[in-house]
Amino acid sequence: MIHYFNPGHETAVLMASEHYQPAAGILQIHNDLAYLPAWYASPDDYVLTENSVPDDFLAPAELLKPRAKPVIINDFIKNSDIFKNQEVSIWGISPQSIRYFEKLNSQYGLQLSVPRWKPEYYELTSRQVSQKILSRLIEDIPEIERDIIPRFYSSVKEIEDRISQSDEKMLIKSPYSSSGRGLIWLPPHKMAQSERQILSGMLKRQGHVSLEKVLYKRLDFSMHFENIADCRMQFIGYSVFTTTAKGAYEKSILASQKKLEAQITSLVDKSLLIRVKDNLTELLHEKYSPYYKGNIGIDMMIYRSNGRNKLHPCVEINMRKSMGYLAIQLFNNYIHPDFHGEFFVKYYSNPQTLLKEREDLQKQYPPVIEKNLIKNGYLNLCPITETTRYHAFILPALGSSAL
Repeated sequence: MIHYFNPGHETAVLMASEHYQPAAGILQIHNDLAYLPAWYASPDDYVLTENSVPDDFLAPAELLKPRAKPVIINDFIKNSDIFKNQEVSIWGISPQSIRYFEKLNSQYGLQLSVPRWKPEYYELTSRQVSQKILSRLIEDIPEIERDIIPRFYSSVKEIEDRISQSDEKMLIKSPYSSSGRGLIWLPPHKMAQSERQILSGMLKRQGHVSLEKVLYKRLDFSMHFENIADCRMQFIGYSVFTTTAKGAYEKSILASQKKLEAQITSLVDKSLLIRVKDNLTELLHEKYSPYYKGNIGIDMMIYRSNGRNKLHPCVEINMRKSMGYLAIQLFNNYIHPDFHGEFFVKYYSNPQTLLKEREDLQKQYPPVIEKNLIKNGYLNLCPITETTRYHAFILPALGSSAL
């Protein structure tokens, strides 16, 4: 199998074009973190990267369990027989990513097994499906508050009228976005001119946006599912994570499922969590299984309301792999059971700052590897060059996030 990392695929789905060109920021993530699938792929698999992975990156991790092999386009040219008929696994399916591999097939006669685009994917990638699933959960589970449901609007005036009537902070989300992008945070009663301009641009590009109240968050976490070959929706596990103030992904806790569940159920009742998981298994099967085989991650939240902890069971549905899925697989495959760690993705405006921080972390937290598993210390997960701006790495958990 050949794995391929294509972040920001939601925008590619929105554009619905085989010739979509990602923005420069998305290309930076794509290039810097292209090796990430190696940490969830099988050892016999391959990971397609834009640039060759240097030997000095691979060598320090040789004591770990074997990982998927990095390949570049030139490897297809030199060894086309090896890659013929390989199945392709894409981080997030889009017309553009499918076309990319179809061109490789045509150019090099590879006969790769490439996912097919289905018209239903356009709807299934949108936040509107998240709203529909959330509504169904609220119908079935009375403990879930009704006023957390987002509402969709198609004009600036409609939204301004709604905001003017609310004493709460509000959050606008574009239907096709992820990882903190496409969000506008609004104070009560008003919208600044700059926010109005951003909103107008969103509506012009996407036709409508959602609006919801801002919640007093206690914990971010997610449930992860996979629709496997015989059309069964299978629960994979939980991920507990944190985000920046603007909502972008920051880090995940690396711990056993038992410990992660204990952290979640220290804030909400376990029976409620299980009911949500069981209902979602059925709802996702109903909505996704007829069309889609692959990973689904559902972001959730525990928040404070009227002096009590409440569960938001469907903040966002990601019809793709995700950092939460990667964190689960990292722990299952490469983390020693005694290691209390965290998985980070961090952005640096200056690549030299990244290089300096990597050097400092290597000295401060030297890796400890036991029985091919990470037991302690810092581990860099992707190659770093003079132009790299995104740093994916593991560190021991410090402070309040440690379990």
